[in-house]
Amino acid sequence: MFARFMKIALVALMVLALPHAALAAATPQQAEKVASKMLDLTKVVDAIQTQIDATLTSMNDLAKPEGDLVAKYKTFSANVDKLDKGAQKAKSAAESAASKREQYLKEWQASQGQIQNEQLKSASEARRAELMPKIEAIKTSLGSARDTYTPFMQDLKDLKVFLGTQLNPGGVAAAAALFEKCNSAGEKVKSDLTAGNVAIKDLASSIAPSAAKK
Repeated sequence: MFARFMKIALVALMVLALPHAALAAATPQQAEKVASKMLDLTKVVDAIQTQIDATLTSMNDLAKPEGDLVAKYKTFSANVDKLDKGAQKAKSAAESAASKREQYLKEWQASQGQIQNEQLKSASEARRAELMPKIEAIKTSLGSARDTYTPFMQDLKDLKVFLGTQLNPGGVAAAAALFEKCNSAGEKVKSDLTAGNVAIKDLASSIAPSAAKK
């Protein structure tokens, strides 16, 4: 689900931001709304990062054989489920944003055909070239997060199933390598998501600085 969200988020952001002239042709209020929608994605990303932290913390607590393993497993299991459900909600939010942005692009394409002045056309292309590296930064970071998250989530689910039937010191010891793998993958996902948020905010600021400051 998360992978689907990331793919949709990438497409939505790229479709939205490619031509700055699209925003120049629209009203300032529309530009503000578009930038705000982009920033809404950063809030979703922040929530996922927070839940990854909670999930890894409970997993590492469970990796310690001492203490109440049943209680620790319950917490870990709940966090895995919450992370999975959060990704599904993120997917829904991204689909809604993509729909609105695709409609905005259609309106921009129609307005661009009306521009006759060569200087304005050149300015539009120059602005597009300026924004492309920012768009590429979003594509790279969120794409990497998507690719890492899919196996990461599957490993968490595997741990949940395995320990559900072997919840004892021996079972915990047998899963040691997977615990380590999940920690590494989780940190990689968070790092990519952080880079993605920085890139999204940078692009949003370029489109509507006042919206980006909210």
